[in-house]
Amino acid sequence: MSSPAQIFDAVLAAVTPVLQQNGYKKSARNFVAQSGGVARVIRFQSNQLKKPDEASFTFNVFVTSVAFHEAYAGKPFPKSAGSAEPVVQAEIGKLNPDGEPLWWGLQPDVSVRLISAEVESLLRQRVFPFLARFDNEAALLVALESGEELPGFSAMRERCRAVLLARAGRKDEARRALSALLDANAAEGLEGFRDSVNQLAQRLGVG
Repeated sequence: MSSPAQIFDAVLAAVTPVLQQNGYKKSARNFVAQSGGVARVIRFQSNQLKKPDEASFTFNVFVTSVAFHEAYAGKPFPKSAGSAEPVVQAEIGKLNPDGEPLWWGLQPDVSVRLISAEVESLLRQRVFPFLARFDNEAALLVALESGEELPGFSAMRERCRAVLLARAGRKDEARRALSALLDANAAEGLEGFRDSVNQLAQRLGVG
């Protein structure tokens, strides 16, 4: 009888070829495509693997920028892109029309073949097209400037937009973006938040 961890690994092994065919390299339980200063990450995560009756897994996606991470964190981009600061991020369920959370059980009687087929279908239909929009810094900046409600934390997206604007030589716009971010959160009284935004502005030379 297979354990939940073995079933999970079997599912990952089954979907790895389609991920690799689409430019995603395996790193532990993350799959990363990195180009043009942007990393796109598909992260598989499990829950309760030591409890066969409760074990399950899901996956989520996120996009980050090398320049953004380094400016925001003040240190080099990590070797494992999965540990970088995300800019756009979503659970797989959020990419479906109903937006409901989506988990798969890892009980001994599940079919690895059926689960793998469902995951592969979601990758092809939802994940790859979504992430393909963010294949370089210029494309990411276009998306951040579009006004579209992208998934994730708006404050992180605005920070990233400021970084990419500054890199594009649009420092006045970067300064205004960070000022607007401070104004929008002025009522919250978050001293740490203000400090981090001001520190980012200084690193970008727009303080």
